[in-house]
Amino acid sequence: FHIIKNISELSKDWNKSLIFIPILLSFVMCVYAISDPVTTAAQLSSIYNIIALKFEAVFQYGALLILLFLILLAFSKSGSKKINLVSSPKYSFFSWSSMLFASGMGATILYWSPIEWSAYYNNPPFDLEVGSSEAIRTINAYTSFHWGFSGWAIYALPAVAFAIAITKNPSSSLTFGSLLVSDNLPMSYLLKTILDVFFIFGILAGAGVGLGLSFPLIAEIVATFLGISSSLVLELIILLICLLIITTSAYLGITKGIKRLSNINIGLLGLLLIFILIAGPTSYILLNSLDVLLVYGTKFIEMSTYVGDKFVQDWTVFYWAWWLALAPYLGVFFVNISNGRSLKELILGTILIGGFGSVIHFLILGNYSLHLFENDILNLPDLYASEKPTKVIVDVILTLPMNYLILFLYGLISIIFLCTTYDSCAFILSRTAMSRSDISPSKILRIIFSILLVIQPAILMYLGGVNTVKWMLVITAIPLIFINILLIGYIIKNVQKI
Repeated sequence: FHIIKNISELSKDWNKSLIFIPILLSFVMCVYAISDPVTTAAQLSSIYNIIALKFEAVFQYGALLILLFLILLAFSKSGSKKINLVSSPKYSFFSWSSMLFASGMGATILYWSPIEWSAYYNNPPFDLEVGSSEAIRTINAYTSFHWGFSGWAIYALPAVAFAIAITKNPSSSLTFGSLLVSDNLPMSYLLKTILDVFFIFGILAGAGVGLGLSFPLIAEIVATFLGISSSLVLELIILLICLLIITTSAYLGITKGIKRLSNINIGLLGLLLIFILIAGPTSYILLNSLDVLLVYGTKFIEMSTYVGDKFVQDWTVFYWAWWLALAPYLGVFFVNISNGRSLKELILGTILIGGFGSVIHFLILGNYSLHLFENDILNLPDLYASEKPTKVIVDVILTLPMNYLILFLYGLISIIFLCTTYDSCAFILSRTAMSRSDISPSKILRIIFSILLVIQPAILMYLGGVNTVKWMLVITAIPLIFINILLIGYIIKNVQKI
């Protein structure tokens, strides 16, 4: 009875609907995705293809508009306004940058950076000839474009809106419903609930797809390192270890948990990239990197406005939809670590630290794997088409000097990346589930959401529902386009009031 009384006392500050919605959505997603994984994935893929064709220009010009709007805002008088969070710590530039990048990227960047150009190889944009030098230069630049400044600007937009809201009213709830719907409106509760469903769905679906991509890579690395075949037992052991780290980190909070993990991860990641640059074909990587940056810079507007191409519909639209779907929760997290910083620092820090950090990954790992292809060491386009992508990634890493040590480091960084993504997810879900944003997130809720965020994707992964959730995730980006328009309006209207 004492435990029940304590929980009852704690739960008086909980927003019950924002606890119920994630649990219900998780259940519905799992039931739908695993009822008939192949058929549902195919149906949703068809819907996405229609959406990508119809909304191709909206996604392209929308991403460019968000980037330009935020740059103008950063350098306006309003950019100097400070974010003020009651009872929140201020973080050093390194810790702030580490948490921002680690939460925003996750292990998916280690999944795609060595192999993404090979996925584009046989279907280059602009009707370029497959395998031509111009096609290779362009697809190499497109990897940086898809993971670069436009995507991070999409992340930054809700962060700015939430920063204005919480600075204006420290007790305001950091959800779309609270931000955009006035209590005076008819059916305000229904409208808030609908917006909050989109907000939370992005977190849950993003968690499902993120684990579905990064976890098989971690399992493949561990199995290769141990010299055994990947099995269900091995994957369950790794999953339980990750769950323990995620739950512990989320329970400890930002300062004691998430910050420390992020700092460790960025330090290890820096060592890995420096090693590959020095131990690999250094001059080739540097020269190709300069070439990629040149193409990225000179073709940025063209790539941002290019429409009417299957490549754009399959890849660029998919990426903008992906960034849009994940942006709400990351916006809340970025605000929670940005106390005392100006709006200009938040905007430029997100776009430049995130953008350059991502681009550097692709410049080093992508160019290293391209070197393997051009020197007939590994035929990555053929391997990507015929093998599991995780196996191709491991094959790339094993060509490095001290290969098994580097593979171990790659796996360790992937695990920490995975954990920093999910502990920040759990923290933000528990934060939004509080009745007011100036109340510290309940530790019980952090544990509950940590378990939910790992168990739900694990069920989807093992029962074959990840692809279904992937298409569900990007389809929800359609209403998020219009929500982002409302966010821009909210920023313009309220930025002078803080």
